[in-house]
Amino acid sequence: MLNKAVIDLNILTKNALSIKRKLNKKTLFNAVVKADAYGHGAETVANALYKVVDSYSVALAEEGIRLRLSGIDKDILCFTPFDYADAQRAISFALTATATNAEQIKMLAQIARNQGRTINVHIKYNTGMNRQGANSIDELKQLIQLIEKEKSVVLSGLYSHFARPNNKKSLKCALNKFLLANNLVKGYNNKAICHISASGGFLQGVELDMVRIGILLYGYTPFPTNKLNVQPVMKVYAPVLCQRHLKKGECALYGDKKTFKDTNVALVRYGYADGLPRTEIDGQFNNRCMDLTAYTTTYDTAYTKAQSCEHDFLVMENAEQLAKKYQTISYEILTKCAIRAEKIYLR
Repeated sequence: MLNKAVIDLNILTKNALSIKRKLNKKTLFNAVVKADAYGHGAETVANALYKVVDSYSVALAEEGIRLRLSGIDKDILCFTPFDYADAQRAISFALTATATNAEQIKMLAQIARNQGRTINVHIKYNTGMNRQGANSIDELKQLIQLIEKEKSVVLSGLYSHFARPNNKKSLKCALNKFLLANNLVKGYNNKAICHISASGGFLQGVELDMVRIGILLYGYTPFPTNKLNVQPVMKVYAPVLCQRHLKKGECALYGDKKTFKDTNVALVRYGYADGLPRTEIDGQFNNRCMDLTAYTTTYDTAYTKAQSCEHDFLVMENAEQLAKKYQTISYEILTKCAIRAEKIYLR
């Protein structure tokens, strides 16, 4: 008895086209489909966007390989630097690697030579987020010079990430540091793709050679804005098992919590193992169980007639609204809410 994640590819495409219309004609459009396309199904999402976007980004080599096996032949950038085993497979599937230090570049060069291939590399540059990447112009220059010596490694890009794109002072400081690095890389390869903006940077008007768009594709903004209207792509439904009538003072589920009045609850086959947090929020009675939630709603309204889910309860309609209740972010809700769900695509 799986839940149902209803994913509207028409809305996804509409969101992507709305973004593309805002881009300068020369700016490349990279679709971020890591983490199974934020829970929406990476292979299907990538193929649905194929005619709109120029390239893709993923976190792991395995994610990139799955896209290749699904028929994606455009550039795929992997954010996480490869270990030796990942590098061997990634090079054979023509994935683009992230490099942050000399050891990684040497490893990639050796494996590529052994396979008789070359590998494209984007150097990660640290502009203040302090996760990964070269920290200074001198360090960046050393990495570029190392790549220049290695015929099996091609410097095809440079990138960074805004730590706080909604803070103009922070954004300007990071951008100024990145532009110095951009100028250095262009001096070695004027065709290198230099990019720093994800959805937040794009909304602030920073494009450069390419933008990496993730959360906007799926219908949400990283911070409040009126610059672009996008719609949520996914809704999650779960089966209603039955209705129970709880009398005042009765308990339900684990714990000693009692009802303050007579209460109707719908027992829905969705628990914390299905992805959403265990914690009780408005509309629930008590914390979730592993496989079940008691929703404080009447039996009639529990059954939601929507598309192909006639007798299911609408567990997740808007990730942003739900995230506020759980005191988290829409990204976390999206990547988890459909863990045990059959994906149903509307085309």
